Amino acid sequence: MKAHERPSSTNFHYHREVNANYQLFGMIIFVLTSCGSILYIFSSNISSSGLQWSEVWRAFLIFIVGGVQFLIGKSSLSDRWKPHMMSSVFLLIPFINYPYINNGAQTVWAASLLFVLASLVVINRTMLLYATAISVLSLLYVWLKAPAGMSNFSSTDHIARIGLILIATLISLLIHRQYVSRLERNIDYLARFKEQAFFDSVTELANRSFFVIETEKKAVAGDIICLIDLDDFKTVNDAFGYRTGDRTLHIIGKRLMTRFSDCIVAKASGSAFLLHATSAQPDQLCDEILASISERVQIDFKQINVTASIGVSFVNGESIDHVINDAEIALFTAKSNRKNTFAITDQVTQNERKRAMQLTRDLYDADLDRDFFVLFQPQVSATNHCITGAEALVRWNHPKYGLISPLEFIPLAERTRFIETLGGWVMRKACLQGQQWLEQGRKPITIAVNVSPSQLRQEDFTKKVLEILRSTGFPPYLLEIEMTEHIFIEGMAQIIETLNELHLHGIRIALDDFGTGFSSMQTLVELPFDQLKIPKEIVRAAIDSEEKRAIVKMIIQLGDRLKMTIVAEGIEAMVEAELLTGLGCQTLQGYLFHKPLEALSVEPLLDQQA
Repeated sequence: MKAHERPSSTNFHYHREVNANYQLFGMIIFVLTSCGSILYIFSSNISSSGLQWSEVWRAFLIFIVGGVQFLIGKSSLSDRWKPHMMSSVFLLIPFINYPYINNGAQTVWAASLLFVLASLVVINRTMLLYATAISVLSLLYVWLKAPAGMSNFSSTDHIARIGLILIATLISLLIHRQYVSRLERNIDYLARFKEQAFFDSVTELANRSFFVIETEKKAVAGDIICLIDLDDFKTVNDAFGYRTGDRTLHIIGKRLMTRFSDCIVAKASGSAFLLHATSAQPDQLCDEILASISERVQIDFKQINVTASIGVSFVNGESIDHVINDAEIALFTAKSNRKNTFAITDQVTQNERKRAMQLTRDLYDADLDRDFFVLFQPQVSATNHCITGAEALVRWNHPKYGLISPLEFIPLAERTRFIETLGGWVMRKACLQGQQWLEQGRKPITIAVNVSPSQLRQEDFTKKVLEILRSTGFPPYLLEIEMTEHIFIEGMAQIIETLNELHLHGIRIALDDFGTGFSSMQTLVELPFDQLKIPKEIVRAAIDSEEKRAIVKMIIQLGDRLKMTIVAEGIEAMVEAELLTGLGCQTLQGYLFHKPLEALSVEPLLDQQA
């Protein structure tokens, strides 16, 4: 960031503390003058002469002066004028003295002590000197100008009171010096702490945390955020040592801050920097940054050549953290293509991220029974096209966006683990519907339910499935748990245990999209699969490709050897159905036969086969 914008200065914190003291002083003076005005009127009212209008005006004026001091204390006047303005309140000392000239020494003495103590709140030498000077002058006036015979005090008394005021002032000045010294030490400690929290010690630039805070304040829609990462900087550390590497980072950081002084520059992490620019062409800006970094760095007669890759994103109303995340995606693209270049996150990508974030939030707020519903896509026999089963498919009817594709919201649900709640709800709905069809006397068909890897990793998943079957009454042998090859990525031990438990209870296990992911022949043999599903991509490619056709044939033969049924998905043309039937596939599924249907629309199809 700009050098002159580094936060932190002891003066800044000191003046903020002093301003707080000015406000407190104004409040104290307001309380003193308000209470003094009331006491003044009360004492005058019960006196022998009674309350006079001049005394009412005098009390009112005292109250007004206190109110003005309160407003001055809260005002934004500069520190140059504020102490002089606020010291005007000390003129109340002789003003209060006037009607009590006969025993003025007592009144002035009390008023002086109160104001000196009040000025201690501010710890301001100017105000202390004002209070002292006016108090001494007032006491001298009482001593020298009081009418003969009206003063009850001797010269010794007056000298003692003046002396005590001066002593109190001297003590206050010593307290002021000690206070300022401690305050500056504390502020310096806080400033160093803030430097450690918000600044990088290697480059002396602001770090990512401070960059986010400052950019949030200043950024407007369309501003540019650049994430700059030095290419293969580890080789610099390995070749020249970490000390030289740190000095190189310092030089490059200083170079960026100097060349782009109108931008906010910060250290992100490792060998990465952040830059916020306004009203600039991203292509031109990135070219200038790359040219600046590629200039040779010379340290102790060593010539170091460094290049960088840049990811660019645009401020679009989201938080700066999310904009930086967009820049990280673009940076990954730049490094994947070739180094020493830049990539720009387009508006489409940012809009997609914004929509994904909104949908993620909406998932948590969604009502399952109101916003989600289950469709059933029938599976048919390859020989007579009679329905043998149905796959339960969840749909989301978003209150704002309407129907959301499962390809869009299922990954979000898996990422947030909302899929565990949603998956359980879908299984219960599917089993309830399957049991309803059985109770209505329809032919038993298998109901397939998709299950995510995170569900299978739950230790109590089998217990949850059995509870659903028990509460709905649906037979276990008609329920088919369907999963993709992503289960083979991690957490296999728990998944294998869960699948074996489910299979022991008579529940069928199906592997979806076989041949497109991470499965191996070894795991295929070890796991209790009852069914393999050939994805539509392979089915379509088999029409024109001998190699793909051989793969389909191999999968079907493998299924026969392992006593598994084979289902081909995504059948949309008769030529695909004929090819798969000829290769020995037992079950077909796709729009050629049936689209995903509501349960009421499936029932007439089942009745036709009765």
